[in-house]
Amino acid sequence: MHRNRQAGFTLLEMLLVALLMGLAASAVTLSMSSAGPEQLLKKQAQRFIAAAELVLDETVLSGQFIGIVIDETQYQFVIYHEGKWQPIEQDKQLSNHELEPGISLALVLDGMPLDQEDESQESWFDEPFIDEPSAEEKKKNPEPQILLFPSGEMTPFELSFATYNESRQPIDVLVVGDALGRLSIGHFDEQI
Repeated sequence: MHRNRQAGFTLLEMLLVALLMGLAASAVTLSMSSAGPEQLLKKQAQRFIAAAELVLDETVLSGQFIGIVIDETQYQFVIYHEGKWQPIEQDKQLSNHELEPGISLALVLDGMPLDQEDESQESWFDEPFIDEPSAEEKKKNPEPQILLFPSGEMTPFELSFATYNESRQPIDVLVVGDALGRLSIGHFDEQI
């Protein structure tokens, strides 16, 4: 008995493959559409919290002072070494982290925004003989706004990750750090 079998696919096999490809494509589309700007902000905030908690643990173990420099579109960790703040560059997670386009940061320390428009640029306590560091020195050795202490404490802050949704409405995710070194998304009293 010799059977002749043709090489190729049957119509049923091709329809089954097309159905499976359609299901896979719809699953990918659904998962991508649920990752909107809110999810992106929350992911960025969680990444910041994870890095800050890691660094806070390191300060306790090493006994060194570490700070966080916050700019409008980026943040970085710096370490106090030989009388200067120096960027941490050897660790990819702790090096300068540039946020995705469209996301901005706003920092509030001790209930006051970082930049105050009504604040005078001159102080009665400024000494004229002290040289102000150049812009290049400030970039090379940036001063942190948030300090992480070897005792496990930190400068209390509120850091807002902000962007706009599809209908151009502002949305934000708030990261709160207290003096005891606790970090959370949103205020501590809002969590249940």
